[in-house]
Amino acid sequence: MVAKRLYCSIILWNLSQSEQTITSLRGYLRDYAVDAYSQIVGLRQKLWISSTGPEGELWGAVYLWDNEEAAYGRPPAVSRVGELIGYRPTRREYFSVEAAVEGISAVGALMAGLGLAFQEPAVEPFSRPREYVPEPDALVIPTTKGDPGERS
Repeated sequence: MVAKRLYCSIILWNLSQSEQTITSLRGYLRDYAVDAYSQIVGLRQKLWISSTGPEGELWGAVYLWDNEEAAYGRPPAVSRVGELIGYRPTRREYFSVEAAVEGISAVGALMAGLGLAFQEPAVEPFSRPREYVPEPDALVIPTTKGDPGERS
């Protein structure tokens, strides 16, 4: 069996300097981007993501690519979000995918037409919850090697 490699890129914008908002960018998804990106060769999956919180409104996407050139090269020619937001992404991250799986979902396979952009326009974006930060002594994960109280 030939191993199939996947590549992941995460691109984010902090919208604090833009006239665009999460709500206004939903129209771009509905009216253009979802259909345009469904035609990109080498794009396995794209998830548009958003969050609000103390850092402001964040907008971006998580991409799964079939090839390295597409993952780490120029943005697809269909991308218009940079023009809409008015500046380059605030953050870019690139990863090799170690493993991937699709679970069983009550809504079926992940596909176009799923997400807040396809709901009522008044739906509030996700507000980032406070992250769990373990106590300093909880950073050591106990394992048992004979004595249940022994840590390794």
